[in-house]
Amino acid sequence: MLTNAELADALFSLAESQPPGDERIALLRAAYAVFDHPRELAEARRLPDTVPLDVLPTVTMLKGAAGADALAAVVERLAGPREMRGRHTREGFLSAALAAQVVAGAPGLDVRQLRGAVHWHTRSSDGAAMVETMARACQRRGASWAIVADHTRGLACVNGLDGEGIALQRRAVAAWNRRHGDDLVLLHGLEVEILADGTLDLPRPARSGVVLIAAIHTGLADRHDQTPRLLRALDEPGVWALAHPQGRLFNRRGGVRANWEVVFRAAAERGVLLEVNGFPRRQDLDPTLLALAREAGCSFLLASDAHHPRHLAFDATAVALAAVAGVPRERIVNFEKLDNLDLAVPG
Repeated sequence: MLTNAELADALFSLAESQPPGDERIALLRAAYAVFDHPRELAEARRLPDTVPLDVLPTVTMLKGAAGADALAAVVERLAGPREMRGRHTREGFLSAALAAQVVAGAPGLDVRQLRGAVHWHTRSSDGAAMVETMARACQRRGASWAIVADHTRGLACVNGLDGEGIALQRRAVAAWNRRHGDDLVLLHGLEVEILADGTLDLPRPARSGVVLIAAIHTGLADRHDQTPRLLRALDEPGVWALAHPQGRLFNRRGGVRANWEVVFRAAAERGVLLEVNGFPRRQDLDPTLLALAREAGCSFLLASDAHHPRHLAFDATAVALAAVAGVPRERIVNFEKLDNLDLAVPG
């Protein structure tokens, strides 16, 4: 029987084969609806309601294929005039249904036992809710500690925090801890920008008291090797974790090129955590590189990269990626008590 991932990939391929227009858009919407459906559709009587009516016959025909070869034949028969070449930007991603199956079958990495909710955003940059709203949502999900990580000014497209904004948010974090710290300890983090030369956009004096989660958001389409840039960032004082290291996005880009074995060894040697970003369109690191990082001796941070309270559930996708890659629980900081963490907070 076909999986949701296989069916969705067929729909994405058909969409790629069509010129811009209504049919292409409808096929893309159907592909995302199938990929994001929480249960496998093989035995389902109905397709998701979010599948556009215009392409229901096509989806039904694809779903009825006897196997992968038959599915490929149907795609070839239905394909439009344009070349289908985007599959590499979808490799290594877990469909929502597969992620749910993996999480259910990984008792050693129980989502309900996660203590830390890390790397989420607020209205101070590109999030949809205030700090207190997000913190309360973390608390409701069972977290005992959490790290807000809004963007810094270096990522101008999302209205990152400047010095004044950082100070205001620090006060908001302190106010939360005074009122609610016995229930959930909130730490002030920042998703700092790794510049082209590997330095950070946050001056060293401004890093005191902040948990630094460093990330690349520029030059992601550059096909040059970016190993030196990543290594330089790992050497920056105060960096606690490297966020979504590949910089990949589902069905859009494959991410940066780097000698990942070298990067992972350096991260392990320096004690910098590697993030497993569970935002469904990121899923970064992918399972193959995640296994390589595990073999290099790295430790990991599971992140939802939430921009809304409901996104906090995306840490389950991060758990699924870690489980697929065979990452043991003791290498994942989110399962630890806050007192056990060696946070790289300067000053």
